[in-house]
Amino acid sequence: MSESLKKNVLTGVIWQYVQKLGTQAVQFIVSIILARLLCPEDFGTIALLGVFISLSNLLIDSGFGNALIQRKNIDDIDCSSVFYLNIGVSLIIYLIVFLCAPFVASFYKIPQLTILLRVLSLQIIFMAFGCVQQSMLVREMKFNLNFYINITGAICSSITGVCMAYTGFGVWSIVSSQLVGRFCSLIGLWLLVGWRPKVQFSFIRIRELFSYGSKILVGSIIIVLYNNLYNIVIGKRYTAADLGYYNRGQLLPNTIIDAAANSVNGVLFPALSSLQNDKERHKMVIRRSERMISFVVFFLAAMMFALAPNVISLLLGEKWLPAVPFMRIVCITLSISPISVLNQSIQTTLGHSDLFLKTTMWSNIVAIVLIFTGSLVNLYVMVTAGSFAAISTLIITGSYNNRLIGYSAREHISDIAPAIILSSVTAVVVYLVTLSGINNVLTIIIGGMIGMCTYSILAYILKFEAMLFIVENAKAIYKNKLMK
Repeated sequence: MSESLKKNVLTGVIWQYVQKLGTQAVQFIVSIILARLLCPEDFGTIALLGVFISLSNLLIDSGFGNALIQRKNIDDIDCSSVFYLNIGVSLIIYLIVFLCAPFVASFYKIPQLTILLRVLSLQIIFMAFGCVQQSMLVREMKFNLNFYINITGAICSSITGVCMAYTGFGVWSIVSSQLVGRFCSLIGLWLLVGWRPKVQFSFIRIRELFSYGSKILVGSIIIVLYNNLYNIVIGKRYTAADLGYYNRGQLLPNTIIDAAANSVNGVLFPALSSLQNDKERHKMVIRRSERMISFVVFFLAAMMFALAPNVISLLLGEKWLPAVPFMRIVCITLSISPISVLNQSIQTTLGHSDLFLKTTMWSNIVAIVLIFTGSLVNLYVMVTAGSFAAISTLIITGSYNNRLIGYSAREHISDIAPAIILSSVTAVVVYLVTLSGINNVLTIIIGGMIGMCTYSILAYILKFEAMLFIVENAKAIYKNKLMK
């Protein structure tokens, strides 16, 4: 990896992680407050609407955002054409959602969903006005601006949600906070990104971009449907309260693990796209990234798995303890999923969007079968099936990537197995701390410190590449400060 690219990737990862973790930390703190003010049914009701909003946002972008990032050269005609198309599509989608809202409410037997969906879907239009600017930030790797935009939106969203919850608005506090957050982020994009749409439109450019983006779009739709499959099935087959427990159970793992993994993946897409003609360097970057992601993600998952009851009880309160099993299962699933996402980026950055679509379809067909089969037993078996689904996705994507860049199954195992073993040992050590019977605060502090020391010391002794990388960079930063 060249020094300039290495510097851009490292800087980008830091900014992305700070942005993701900062934004989600703000949202997490607010979620804790809201969880104590609202009931599980409120969170379950909003979770039911997530699939419609996520799908709508994907359809607006239609894969053009990734196409603008991946394409070597773009101009104002490309960007303006995508901008106007996004706005037109968003208005059509909002009209469809508006008309279909009563049928959604009837399907789930929750009348209030009609007005909730119609109001919450306004964020679809907000997103359309910022899609191109967001893609340009990622393309140019200006992740520091992304941080300022998203953290501002998160803070405004949080203030709105908490104030409305305290004044008794119930579920509307969650709806309003999401709308305010999206609108503030949009304002930030327009203020900080210099690009403005021109009065230009080209169907030819749209067709060229869509030839790549369409396959990404279909694959992304499948992924969104799969990711929201639990919400759909739990909401229909079980109760809104059950969905609320599941939704809060995945809150902390999503906040921390996804922030770590998506930070790396978000930076790697533009970086790897620049290496699409050099498969050897491409493979080297992917392997190093997989070792780094595994090292961080498996440790975080192990810590949260062991401390789950203490964390839920302390942060959300005793009434949310039924969320503990969900939190532990989700920790396992999320520790695997980021590696699959990284492997899918091999296909997209090399321009094989057709292969991305194929692997996504096959892996999600297997996953859906597993999850629906699990739902026939009980709720916990259904959620556990997601972990096996994540493993199957990793196997399927890995088999195709071996043909693309020669990244074999043996190399995959050698890259992630050490982190799995070490994190398992750490989880056992931390779990023993939880058996001491001390209060939740001390258990989390002592368990966290012992877990971190155990993991770091063993990783350094065993010469884990990721640990040595962290130590070397820490030393370099310290030396630079001394020189100043």
